[in-house]
Amino acid sequence: MRLSRKWRTYLLGYLLILPSFVFLIVFTYYPVVRSVWLSLFQKMAGGVTKFVGLANYEYMFGSRLFRQVMQNNLVYSLGSVIPAIILGLVFAILLNKRLKLRGAFRFSIFYPTMIPIAAASMVWIFLFSQSYGLLNKVLSLLGLSSNIDWLNTTPYAMLSIILVSVWKFAGYYMLLFLSGLQSIDESLYEAAVLEGANAWQKFRKITLPLLSPTTFFVTLMAIINSFQSVDQVYVMTRGGPYNTTNVLLYYIYQNGFVYWDTGIASSASVVLFSILLVFTFIYYFGLQHFVHYER
Repeated sequence: MRLSRKWRTYLLGYLLILPSFVFLIVFTYYPVVRSVWLSLFQKMAGGVTKFVGLANYEYMFGSRLFRQVMQNNLVYSLGSVIPAIILGLVFAILLNKRLKLRGAFRFSIFYPTMIPIAAASMVWIFLFSQSYGLLNKVLSLLGLSSNIDWLNTTPYAMLSIILVSVWKFAGYYMLLFLSGLQSIDESLYEAAVLEGANAWQKFRKITLPLLSPTTFFVTLMAIINSFQSVDQVYVMTRGGPYNTTNVLLYYIYQNGFVYWDTGIASSASVVLFSILLVFTFIYYFGLQHFVHYER
């Protein structure tokens, strides 16, 4: 039977999205469902699993370590997201102007984004070294305390992880803000100048409102990245000292691949997925009306 043109179009469309759909099922939906299922079991001696219902969640939420991990992740998220977004916006505004060597400056700021975070973390380990690190040398030249063990002392360890994350992602956010700034019509700024607006008024009344879709996207991406960051923690501190830099994803790694406790690891994965899902819904549907789309 010969299909009509309408049905051939539908069939072609479904065939085109089939590879992506299969990819989503295999690498996204199935792992989520599998994690939920595994979180209901406990691994016993000899590799035997036992159905325990919500006991893994009860144990996890009652654990002081898990509460500390969640607190660490909150501190890390706030400490890395806000400065990275602000720096990205500032760099984008400065480098959106006609400057000499503008391309070189853009590349130098964006370059950390292209470096694998594990390799970059190895470099930062030397910079943070207590005995020969560049950071302590600079502090010594400034006449400040220069004998800081950055990666093995509280609270400097978390501060070091945050600093690396800001350095890594600020350039990426700058690129996104640059694309948003370049989509704003220059005639709006020209009209504002004719009306006597100063630089702050142009930024507050034109740039910020018209940049809100980009800001909305960047903020959401930055928060998701802050909950998915684990490489720098693994390389630089391994969650130490005394779990003060242990974040949720590293906690999942520890339980799943170090202690081989798949029940707790899966439960923590479900918690992570739920946090990101709830936050995305609240952020998208609750704050969407603050976004101004230019007509």
